[in-house]
Amino acid sequence: MSAPILKVENINVYYGSIHAIKGISFEVCEGEVVTLIGANGAGKSTTLNTISGLLRPVTGSISFLGKDLLRVPPHRIVEMGLAQVPEGRRIFLHMTVKENLEMGAFTREAHGKAQGIEEDLEKVYGFFPRLKERSRQQAGTLSGGEQQMLAMGRALMSRPKLLMMDEPSMGLAPILVEQIFDIIGDMHKSGATILLVEQNARMALSVADRGYVLETGKVVTTGTGEELLASSAIKKAYLGG
Repeated sequence: MSAPILKVENINVYYGSIHAIKGISFEVCEGEVVTLIGANGAGKSTTLNTISGLLRPVTGSISFLGKDLLRVPPHRIVEMGLAQVPEGRRIFLHMTVKENLEMGAFTREAHGKAQGIEEDLEKVYGFFPRLKERSRQQAGTLSGGEQQMLAMGRALMSRPKLLMMDEPSMGLAPILVEQIFDIIGDMHKSGATILLVEQNARMALSVADRGYVLETGKVVTTGTGEELLASSAIKKAYLGG
């Protein structure tokens, strides 16, 4: 396993008086898919939002590519190569599919690094052919699955070194969930590094190299995706087995 590009060490995060994250530590190495699984309220999304700089830990450290993130504003974190696909997609509904994708490259254009944007659009269309078919369509008219694809494609346009996904299967029909996870698998094969938060533990572990199980703000179990899928305790708690 290569050296970690993301290291989260002993972070504690509060919402007012609520202690939401209690000393979580984990790491992600280049080329890996790492997943955080757990029930609603376990702290999965809070962890991603803290890494992105939307929340700040009271104690602990977060480093990305060897650089401390705790004093870096969120837009600078994106510029460093860390992009998040937010829960609920949050696409720009009144813009076209192509305009949404171009917004993903905004930080590149703002810093005179627009070269290669058209080529990157074609790469995104390679992962999501349906988006190319609908490139001039208003994003708000897309289906839920297509909107999720658009949110993922928009994040890829920033050329992330680490892509974080928050509940990509939320609200989707089972057949669309399979499609989304097939695409995540394809992205993994292409060399993408992914940190995945997902309530569908079976699908998440099926594509993950490693997983961390969160309960009430703590990491309680860790292992490879295969190990966690095979664990009787995990089956009972999260896989309906």
